[in-house]
Amino acid sequence: MLTDWKIGDLIRLVRRRYPDWEDFAHAEFVADERAPKQATVAKAAELLSKAELDRLIAAGEIDTFLERLDKVGKATNLLWRQVPSSGDTAVLYRPELDKPAFCTQLRNLLYGDRPSPQRLQSFADYLTNYNLPNRWPFPTYFLFICHPDAEMFVKPRTATWFLKFMGQNLPVSGAPDGHTYATILEQVHLLREALTSYGVQDMVDVQSFIWICARESLERVGQLDTKGQIELDVPHSLPLAPLRYDVTAGPQIIKENDSADMDEDVTAGQEEQEQAREPSPPYSLTQLAGETGIAEAQLSRWVRAIERKGQAIFYGPPGTGKTFITEKLARHLIGGGDGFWQVVQFHPAYAYEDFVQGIRPFTHDDGTLSYEMVPGRFLHFCAEAGRRHDTCVLIIDEINRANLAGVLGELMYLLEYRDAEIPLAGGGVFRIPGNVRIIGTMNTADRSIALVDHALRRRFAFIPFQPDYDMLRHYHGRTGFDPEGLITVLKRLNNQIGDPHYEVGITFFLHQNLAEQLEDVWRLEIEPYLEEYFFDQPDQVEAFRWERVQKQVTNKT
Repeated sequence: MLTDWKIGDLIRLVRRRYPDWEDFAHAEFVADERAPKQATVAKAAELLSKAELDRLIAAGEIDTFLERLDKVGKATNLLWRQVPSSGDTAVLYRPELDKPAFCTQLRNLLYGDRPSPQRLQSFADYLTNYNLPNRWPFPTYFLFICHPDAEMFVKPRTATWFLKFMGQNLPVSGAPDGHTYATILEQVHLLREALTSYGVQDMVDVQSFIWICARESLERVGQLDTKGQIELDVPHSLPLAPLRYDVTAGPQIIKENDSADMDEDVTAGQEEQEQAREPSPPYSLTQLAGETGIAEAQLSRWVRAIERKGQAIFYGPPGTGKTFITEKLARHLIGGGDGFWQVVQFHPAYAYEDFVQGIRPFTHDDGTLSYEMVPGRFLHFCAEAGRRHDTCVLIIDEINRANLAGVLGELMYLLEYRDAEIPLAGGGVFRIPGNVRIIGTMNTADRSIALVDHALRRRFAFIPFQPDYDMLRHYHGRTGFDPEGLITVLKRLNNQIGDPHYEVGITFFLHQNLAEQLEDVWRLEIEPYLEEYFFDQPDQVEAFRWERVQKQVTNKT
């Protein structure tokens, strides 16, 4: 039986992906996870039903049988198929495959009379006896898709974590076996029962729930091994196994594993791809311009700069919308492709060891302590980007708050020579994948752009971002608030400040109900900012107290 606090831990992980997740009817969860899989379940019910498979075998339509397996296999992204002859469906491409016998065995796996763990064992024995690829994903995928109310799709590393989390110390590896599968089924049904009050419908929901927990846990405790993570009551971050470096060995390329490195579950590196998302929805510059009020020509110029250099920095005073715009641009850059975007925020304590690689302590089961070289946030990002075909964007928020030369290290060279690779200080050889784009934001009120290393400045396109009053007009064109009086005051205020690095931005005033909140915003955010800036000129602050500007900013005579 699962305790409430364990369920609570899992739900908190799901809410890292979907902050407002309350139950399995959550719209984004359904769209991302449930709907695509249910569409495949429906397809399997049509193409791979017991009656259909029996008919195909009886009629000798074996090629049609195999074509249907292939069609259902590629209907989702659960199976890794980038290299079909060595991926999860490799058995279908073996030239020595006895097709009629294989189809009969698969039919018995799906619809035999015995319990499914026994049927799985028989199917695995058949594959072993005939020296055919024999891995967990292939048979459990078809069990899962054909029987979504009872069966479970198994990826060994995810299943090992799940069993460990449930208190079952049973590694899942090698060829499938009935005993392990029976244990997995027992535990996933316990989880399903515990999630009843959240509206769980079937194993599709349970499988999606488990995968999201495992994926999201990466950011929390991704460097701990399975034991360490379970002891913290946090699920293991399986999709991207830590890249380990042997500092005594020769250089190695840090990139996606190729087919030669695959283990019995395709490869450790492919775990990250076990549920790659559908292509991101297209997001055009026209849409972006319509949502922000920024001219499409300006947006196009920024995109060209990012593509030309590979990296750019938006710099300007606080409150101008730099982070907001960079996230919109990231959505545009990955739109229509299989790429992704992430955000990392730099701060004074952020170091090379956090971003590139560093030594970390690890404890072992026997109580001994070892120190290993592990990758940082950027290497993890690049490892995932290397598995994608299209643009991937890393947003570095507040990039100038860290010691950039120290944090980036050898990346200074790679940012300029994008096709090169270079040895890292801690061992190994690294290159930045060609589909990686980096966008930074820089708050010039905290640290002037003039203080940025000139060598670094040459590697980035620098895009100024001052208060854009047209954005404010555009936003309130939908709220009914007339911003003209406010804009007049802001222009006068920023002229009085007299330094573009410290101008008051417009995002303070992007509220749907600004008329109700404006006084609070001005008194509690603008006035303290002015008191700090004009600390030795109190008369300047007094000229912009709420009582002095209220009538003008609210358009009252």
